[in-house]
Amino acid sequence: MGKSDSILTEEGAAKFVGLSTEEFSAKASALKIPGWKSGEFKESVLLKYFEPTLSDGFDSHVIAISNQKGGEGKTTISLYLAEALAENHKVLLIDWDPQANATQLFLKDDVPSVMDYLGYRGKKAKNIEPAIRTISENFDLLPSTLELANLTTPYERDDFELLNEAILPLRSRYEYIIIDCPPSLGLILENALICADYILVPIQTRAFSLQGIRDLYETIQKIQRKANQRLKLLGAVLNQYEGQKALAGLAEGVKKYFPVFETVVQRREAIPQAQAKMSLLAKIDLATMKNFRELAIEVKNKIDVQKN
Repeated sequence: MGKSDSILTEEGAAKFVGLSTEEFSAKASALKIPGWKSGEFKESVLLKYFEPTLSDGFDSHVIAISNQKGGEGKTTISLYLAEALAENHKVLLIDWDPQANATQLFLKDDVPSVMDYLGYRGKKAKNIEPAIRTISENFDLLPSTLELANLTTPYERDDFELLNEAILPLRSRYEYIIIDCPPSLGLILENALICADYILVPIQTRAFSLQGIRDLYETIQKIQRKANQRLKLLGAVLNQYEGQKALAGLAEGVKKYFPVFETVVQRREAIPQAQAKMSLLAKIDLATMKNFRELAIEVKNKIDVQKN
């Protein structure tokens, strides 16, 4: 369908995921993995059902930052969590929102549309690496444009895998890949959740922001059941925190659906200042940056717990 994707035999697939042929065969049959009857398996499909092994080079942690409700601080969390992680790790931030807010904060010039690389609606998929821009040492950005809004209707079954296939070659280059998701449900978000290993949900504490949380939770469960069994919940991050202000009630409401991070993101003027100056946060205010460093540490700890 215009996209390169290696086809493996049952023996090759077992080796690819690090199992014996017998173990793989039993699991493929039990999970009804596409190809279990024919004995031919796509690599991209296997990556949805199995943790990639380090020997295959797919060793990055892919984290989707998502909440279908707007104004929850997804871009802020994505930007500065990525910046904090990049102090010690190689990080790629994917602006996967047609509003392209993260892109516009860093890049003044027009950038090629990510849609030109995806292979959507019969177009030929292209290597996405030339689209990547360097923001600082260890911190790269895959920019977005408004044209991404055209990714609305799946024309082929593979259209749910477009982002997953585009970043497969990048997963050996970065330790963390952060995806800034759009404030909506649909094909764009499903692409992000299908290629992600983890999901983090920002929730603003200035208002009781549980609207849409149940719908997002149900979408995540559907993706976990049908398309990406690797997807794990890291939890919800309470954002723009200004004091106790019904925080306990909000946290309890959120806990019905998601675990809640101990680190809360304080409301600080340094954040809009950094964005207005198109600057990294560490250059504007180290106290605010410390908040995101604490969040980055907790993210890494939660990933370590999930892996072990």
